[in-house]
Amino acid sequence: MSMAHIAITAIKSQYATHSKKWAATIHARAIAVKSTKNVTVHKVQTFSTSWLIAAVVCILALAVYAALLWRKVWQTQHNYQQQQAEQKRLRRDDLIVLANGFLTEQMPWAEGCIRIKVILDHYDTELTMHPDYQVLQSVFSATEHIPTHDAWRALSSAEKQPFTQLLNELELQHKQASVVAVKQLLGQLQN
Repeated sequence: MSMAHIAITAIKSQYATHSKKWAATIHARAIAVKSTKNVTVHKVQTFSTSWLIAAVVCILALAVYAALLWRKVWQTQHNYQQQQAEQKRLRRDDLIVLANGFLTEQMPWAEGCIRIKVILDHYDTELTMHPDYQVLQSVFSATEHIPTHDAWRALSSAEKQPFTQLLNELELQHKQASVVAVKQLLGQLQN
């Protein structure tokens, strides 16, 4: 055998030994990576599943809380609407009593006009603005400056005279129209 042939055989033999070692190392490394990958994938899947469950629980808790808040809002709105309806019914009843008292002259004419106008404002602002009831607004506006209650009682007879004169003039001027307006209002309220 020639020297070249011996050298080639030695290199082949050394290469084969190194190749087997390299192959074994690569194979071992592949197995290690594969098993590590499986463990990592399993850990990631467990980690992801945990976060997903936590997220779903948070979303459900927030949804329940939102539903409770909306229920409170709806309940508050319902209670408010019931209170408004009750107040409107009470004002309607007050207007009926005042209108009947006004028409049977159980109160001073100007006082009746003023009281009916004020309660009508709170009962239905659109109704107050209706042309048929503007006479009540006219009387109210014309008497706004007249003292009331304790201020009226504190006036002397001489100081009351100009106000009494004004009230008498307003009554002569607007009584018929106010009676018609209050009768119409009473009819509308009783229907």
